[in-house]
Amino acid sequence: MAGSPRRRLSMEDFRPTTLDEVVGQPVAVARLRRILAGARNGTVVPPHLLLHGPPGTGKTAAARAFGREALGENYEANFSELKAFDDRDHASLQRIVVASRSPPPGGAPFRIIFFDELEALSPDALNDLRPAMEGEGGWSVFVLACNELGGLARALQSRCTVLEFTPVAPDDLRRIVTLALARTPFRLDAETIDSIVERAKGIPREAIKLLLEEGGSRTVAG
Repeated sequence: MAGSPRRRLSMEDFRPTTLDEVVGQPVAVARLRRILAGARNGTVVPPHLLLHGPPGTGKTAAARAFGREALGENYEANFSELKAFDDRDHASLQRIVVASRSPPPGGAPFRIIFFDELEALSPDALNDLRPAMEGEGGWSVFVLACNELGGLARALQSRCTVLEFTPVAPDDLRRIVTLALARTPFRLDAETIDSIVERAKGIPREAIKLLLEEGGSRTVAG
């Protein structure tokens, strides 16, 4: 009788799910934790957040982790994510503006609306966001992520707490690779790990891609 097939690994298997798992961004994570503390003890609604930095440095993972920890059991019903390929025209954003001003479902203290790849929005669409970010009632927190701040109006930036994500230091990147490797059946020597760290150039996503490439091309133990 043939054994059941081994589950295939993908990039999603290594995406951080908590702020503790976001390695190499100590300043941004520390500020997110301070904001979480106020949200958890009920003293504040978190400010709107703007996460910026090179692709693959952990912005999306941090946004989702922040949402999980801020909303707890209300996460599934009150965390909305809009990607670059989603419908984000004027009419869609107007609907978001209107919805953002209503109380969140399930008795949650607020909802989180996450816009990934903000630079994909047109200038008119970006202008549509401003009324939502000034909405009455404090029901919605906008978390925005982009690679570059240059194309964003200062008026939009001023409505947010701005957090920078930078390329990760080699020691932190080596830790990311080592932790990920422990969750695979792969066996890689120290020289290969060093090569992955060097080639990834501070980008965790690239490091995981290289880990899967190196590990997947070799004989799997067991």
